[in-house]
Amino acid sequence: MKYYTSTTQFNCGIDLHARQMYVCLTDRDGKKLVHTNIKNNDFAYFLKLVAPYRHDLTVCAECMFGWYWLADACLAAGIHFVLAHALYVKAIHGGKNKNDRVDSEKLCHLLRSNLIPPAYVYPAEKRPLRALLRQRILYVWNRSELLSRIQSHQLAYNRPTLRQTRYNRDPWTEQLLAQEDHPVRQMALQNDMALIRHYDTQLASLEADLLKLTKKTANRDFTLLQTTPGIGDYLGLTILHEIGDISRFPTVKDFLSYCRLVKGTVASAGKIKGLRGAKLGNPYLRWAFGEAAVVAKRDHNILGPLSQRLEARMNGNKFKANTVLAIKLARAVYFMLKNKTVFDADRLVATLSRN
Repeated sequence: MKYYTSTTQFNCGIDLHARQMYVCLTDRDGKKLVHTNIKNNDFAYFLKLVAPYRHDLTVCAECMFGWYWLADACLAAGIHFVLAHALYVKAIHGGKNKNDRVDSEKLCHLLRSNLIPPAYVYPAEKRPLRALLRQRILYVWNRSELLSRIQSHQLAYNRPTLRQTRYNRDPWTEQLLAQEDHPVRQMALQNDMALIRHYDTQLASLEADLLKLTKKTANRDFTLLQTTPGIGDYLGLTILHEIGDISRFPTVKDFLSYCRLVKGTVASAGKIKGLRGAKLGNPYLRWAFGEAAVVAKRDHNILGPLSQRLEARMNGNKFKANTVLAIKLARAVYFMLKNKTVFDADRLVATLSRN
């Protein structure tokens, strides 16, 4: 685990909530200079409180749901801001008493003692595009849930699954309604299909906007990603915008850990007791690289046979084989974006052959 090193004379921990923030500010020796609750997240009042110390001040808050505005406000005010990784900050949860006053003080002391595990502050100018991409993913998942409901309905009545396409759902809709003779169940199907069509329309518009904006802002990296087997337009968008700046990962191991493609271990007395940390990292990248591995082994003339050999080596365990391939694809993407090079399938196969 990496920790942030504070170099300022004054350090401030903020226990941030939706309508208030508890502030604790200390000097380098741990002497409390400010310790109070600020109602309505009044940042102007906060600046008045810290005015004597802001020339050499670091502010720290946990990575919870509402930190964007605080990070942006500190940046605008010229105050250094550190985001603490909420899942790594264990000292806050270890005491007998836990409240906002205690939490803000512990955050401040962890910052002063260089024990804050930092999280990445995604740049404000890039957040809207990433939020738009996540909105698109949510809509796709919602549409998939509706389609699964209709399929489950078909299976419940022992009816065949009908072929469909998102570009023309009219034949599929007509066949579904023709099979259903009960007026109430017809009404339920019509409701689901109306929502599906609405998602189709919104997603078509949203995807066109995402592609247009990405080509304006990061066309080179986006084009490089698309040379990777299994990565098309929308997986490429997900990977590109969830990574942000690839230089924030010092090594490929840091990148794989952030992608949830490697797990931590629990060891004692030289023996591994188990695994941990499966949910630490970015779930969108884990999903994207997993999907890319499945598509790549299905379509690629080199990675397909390679995946079959991996499955044979792992006694037919497709999940493990897919995970290994996803890890290799993620490694390739890391070096592609670092070095601005296209995908090299022969190099990936060579690295797998050596393992």
